Amino acid sequence: MRPAAQHHGWAALTRAELRVAHLVAEGLTNRAVAAQLSVSPHTVDSHLRNIFAKLGISSRVALVRLAVLADLAA
Repeated sequence: MRPAAQHHGWAALTRAELRVAHLVAEGLTNRAVAAQLSVSPHTVDSHLRNIFAKLGISSRVALVRLAVLADLAA
């Protein structure tokens, strides 16, 4: 379990959420992310909702912007 202080921001993301965030930042669609990770598109949607909540954002564009700023997309 993660400490309460890490419920927001990149440190709060699980490994699976980080993988999804990275692939989205590379420009993949939800279906392409699902295919790459061998999960369903519904699972990708769920991860994205969690990512958005933890990062305090509401769109893929905001996710890509934060990822670029954090060098996650590299």
